[in-house]
Amino acid sequence: MLLKVTGFGTTQSIGVYNIEWLRYFDAGAAAVSLVGAINLGVFLGAGPLASVLMSRWSHRQVALLGAILSNLGLICMPFAPNLPFMYVFYGVISGLGNCLSYVPSHVLTGLYFSKHRSLATGIATAGSGLGSTIFPIIMYHLIQHYGWRGSLFIVTGLNLHQILFAALLHPVPKDIQASVSCADELMEMKEKREMSKNLETSQDIQEKLLNGKTCNDVKIVDGDFSNENGEIEVNEMENLSKATSAMLECRKNSDTKLTTRVKLVNHLKTVFTVDFVIFFISNICWNAGGAIVLIFYAEYAYTAGLDKEDSSTVFTMCGAGACLGCILGGFLGNVKYFNRIWIYIVGNIGVGLISMLIPWRVMHTFWGLFMLIFIFGLMFGIILGLLVVVTSDLLGTKALGDGFGYLMLANGLGVFGGPPLAGILIDLYGSQDPAMYLSGAFSTMGGLIMCLVPLRRWLFPITEKQYLPSITLEVVVE
Repeated sequence: MLLKVTGFGTTQSIGVYNIEWLRYFDAGAAAVSLVGAINLGVFLGAGPLASVLMSRWSHRQVALLGAILSNLGLICMPFAPNLPFMYVFYGVISGLGNCLSYVPSHVLTGLYFSKHRSLATGIATAGSGLGSTIFPIIMYHLIQHYGWRGSLFIVTGLNLHQILFAALLHPVPKDIQASVSCADELMEMKEKREMSKNLETSQDIQEKLLNGKTCNDVKIVDGDFSNENGEIEVNEMENLSKATSAMLECRKNSDTKLTTRVKLVNHLKTVFTVDFVIFFISNICWNAGGAIVLIFYAEYAYTAGLDKEDSSTVFTMCGAGACLGCILGGFLGNVKYFNRIWIYIVGNIGVGLISMLIPWRVMHTFWGLFMLIFIFGLMFGIILGLLVVVTSDLLGTKALGDGFGYLMLANGLGVFGGPPLAGILIDLYGSQDPAMYLSGAFSTMGGLIMCLVPLRRWLFPITEKQYLPSITLEVVVE
């Protein structure tokens, strides 16, 4: 959570500096918006790289590398002679660093919890909203006293705490990891199959596995088979925890024989299911819309008649709303009577509708803009609080790290494309209203696209055999 306070605080509050950079560099809105867009785009788009590094290093090591890169890019910002310099150091280097520190901390939250994963990830993600609440206020007052260059030295000092927070990340103990994995499989079976409470147990399997049978004695057979000719089918979750160790041992040698191409194909098939592809496209859309508001709203409030201090104060309400929204989304996602996917869809459409209300002149007062951005942040936070748990629902915990990495890529694509396109509209029409309408259209589209997941499940339900994680062990009896 604390990593997200500093990471998101500096990233999402960059809109406060846009007001200064527009006048200092005498540049257009599209050129200035690229500073924040590249940062957010790399921050989110480098997710697959973070996943690859996490498969080779520990979560703590990846987060520490990210914290160092984030501060390296940020400390160079006060010396920026032009906008291209900012594109490289703040946009690419600092954005990459924030990604490498954010993804491991977020994935760890999902791995530590099972039953209350939605609430846990919601609370952890609330740090993003908290950072977005306090950092715009801090940045505004620092700019007033030290100028935008001097203020960035102090912001870098605050951001250095990322190194300390990253060092505190503790790997998931093996016993917790095993229990969480088994609990997830059990919950998935209960939800999807509505299995009977009176499942039969296979004591033979436990005895075979506990009597010292080695990998040579046990053959893994994929598919559904009957209990004939010495084949024993495991369908009970109570036995999966013991069968898993034998499976992994037996498959370890066979995996090394696979070619790189086959491994890549199997990896992509595991992650890019139909539902996840829909989720991927939805994330591109709502990130494109949400990023427009995050980057341009402080400047929009200033052009709507508010002074710089009030503009910064209003903008902080986005973070406050997001903080509450993350917790609310996590809480609702943990209630068994609520479908997490539909909550996610409501958040997307809510963000879109609020964005379209921003250009209404009747709302161009301090309290009007105050309430709009607060509700926007609330809906935005609901989405953020559900990202990990929805990814887990679609792919399971085994593919959570890889899936979330690709999801970050989708977020980065949206963030990188939305604000520059909005900046072009602002320069073309001389007004920021078209940008807000574009934001609303993108976010609403993201929600409507996500409706395809429950629609697909309704039209083409997965059969019981497809849901059931059936494992067949062929025991060779000498």
